[in-house]
Amino acid sequence: MALRVAFIGAGAVNFGGGDPGSCWDHATRLEVLAREKLSLKVVGISDPNSAQMEKVLSERKANNAGDLWTDVKTFTNVEEMLDETKPEAVFIGVPPFAHGKIEEACARRGVHMFIEKPISCEPPVFVEQLNKMLDKNPELIVSVGYMLRYHKATQFIKNYLSERNLRPLNICARYNCAYVSIAKPMWWNKKLSGGPVLEQGTHFCDLLRYFGGEIDLHTVSAVGVSASSPIGQLSEIPPGVEDGLPIDQRINRAVSANFKFASGAIGSLQHGLLMKGDKYFTEFEIWADGVLIKLIDPYSPNCRVKIFDSVQPVQIFRFKDDPYLEEDEIFLQAVKTSDNSKILSSYADAVETHKLAYKIQNGSGQESLKLSSAQ
Repeated sequence: MALRVAFIGAGAVNFGGGDPGSCWDHATRLEVLAREKLSLKVVGISDPNSAQMEKVLSERKANNAGDLWTDVKTFTNVEEMLDETKPEAVFIGVPPFAHGKIEEACARRGVHMFIEKPISCEPPVFVEQLNKMLDKNPELIVSVGYMLRYHKATQFIKNYLSERNLRPLNICARYNCAYVSIAKPMWWNKKLSGGPVLEQGTHFCDLLRYFGGEIDLHTVSAVGVSASSPIGQLSEIPPGVEDGLPIDQRINRAVSANFKFASGAIGSLQHGLLMKGDKYFTEFEIWADGVLIKLIDPYSPNCRVKIFDSVQPVQIFRFKDDPYLEEDEIFLQAVKTSDNSKILSSYADAVETHKLAYKIQNGSGQESLKLSSAQ
């Protein structure tokens, strides 16, 4: 029998067509899986924007993806969609500020969830409470979309370190996005998006934890370049995205943070919205005893791992992979088999990543975090 699936959110995360170079598109991955591996049936789409739902649904039906889309119903109310179509699993792809009630509604009905990052833009206590609610149903399958954990390059590095019994001493994450290609006003409003470290750089916050273990949040120190700073006046901000937006709700142009892992290792994260065109700069470095490992362009088809060894020539490994497809398949298989052992990012784990990203982006009001803006 086909697994009944629904989408909450009809935007680019679930249906593609976002910023140039964006790889998010769960609907297309489900079409691939339905053709090749899994028996699936999309039964519903929920979104406040009826026109957007009709647009993406008509496009999907035109793809001739078998009967995957033939019986889809659209709703502007999530709970009505859940009650009428009775999906077994949902893909939640909504803006950061919209999380919370959606997950609660699904959990009450025993609906399994794939939740795109970030899991919220609210303070950590908010997602901690959600996690307690989800924990009350241990049979519930929940996967969070930190797809870089599933990337072949990431797993290659994991195995490389494990086979050589190497532990990171220093981890450096650097993420600089092409801001001119991001024309969504929500993204530029830190009240709605949480800010770019939490909304976007959260993937590298997650990789920091995935490779280095837990971070002592009391050691986090961050500084930023604010939108009000003379040096923070960007030359090609998309038209209209900051019109009428109070200066205190505008996002930092660059952020730099340092911290210490529970293991004793040190780490850093630099995030900026300074690149033009549509090419991002993304690099992730691990320094260990006798070796430096660099993960380059993990979002692109040109992803590669470069290893600098103390005694060997530089080695370069190239990876073409679709971690989005991998995480979607693993989630759906987990729902089918009631076995979540292959899911690499649980909700509880994502809560810890949220804590780090939130602390770097916003601070917590505690003296231990020194968060300031260059003026």
